[in-house]
Amino acid sequence: MLAYFKAEITRKPVWVLTLITAFLSLFFYLFPQLDLALSSLFYAEGEKFFLRWLDFPQSLRRMGIVIPRALVVLLVLFLIARLFWPHLEKVASLSKVLFLAIGAALGPGLVVNLILKSHWGRARPSQTDIFGGPWPYSKVWEIAGNCQENCSFVSGEGAMAFWMLTLVLIIPATHRRWAGWCLGLFGLAISFNRILFGGHYLSDIILSWAITAWIMAVLWHFFFISPPSWLEEQKLQTAWARLGQRLQKPFRKQK
Repeated sequence: MLAYFKAEITRKPVWVLTLITAFLSLFFYLFPQLDLALSSLFYAEGEKFFLRWLDFPQSLRRMGIVIPRALVVLLVLFLIARLFWPHLEKVASLSKVLFLAIGAALGPGLVVNLILKSHWGRARPSQTDIFGGPWPYSKVWEIAGNCQENCSFVSGEGAMAFWMLTLVLIIPATHRRWAGWCLGLFGLAISFNRILFGGHYLSDIILSWAITAWIMAVLWHFFFISPPSWLEEQKLQTAWARLGQRLQKPFRKQK
């Protein structure tokens, strides 16, 4: 069964991840008590989500915000530098770096933060009346209209945590397994830390992973399985080099 699943997700990743996302959505919609039960473990009457005040969760939260964003900035800087120093092609594949940067922009950026978190209105655990807040609990995918901005569904940190796993694509093969474990453990830590804070439910975390995985799978198909001719690595490198030459022309004339 496991071998069959691995084969299917390799051959049809978008289809398999669509089914997984649909199943997880239905599961959390039918069993909302799982969300509430897990969050209640970290809530105490009068103290609310008490673990959020400890130094380690606070530090982990800051790392979960700063590190993924810094990684995205580094990818963008690499793409800019690649315009002026073509020999950087030895460091990382241009198409893979573009894939990672666009994935961060579309997944955690557009779909998670600008669409879902801004328009679904699901109150965070600390904002619900069950845990001392002003608003009622709402299930996954329900457009509640309680929270007005930067809401609970789905988790931005969770989405960025899953996205970070795809960075193994540009890590040398000899270090890929070690890096994958480190990125995975860090991603788990910053994701579930949000539950300790009362910032997200379990469903917010799990579905942010599933949605990000689906988006990355769609992009992978577009970039590497059935790419348009202009996205083929050699043509992309040529186009990038030409763009770099055009950008350098004004500086050459000044010399």
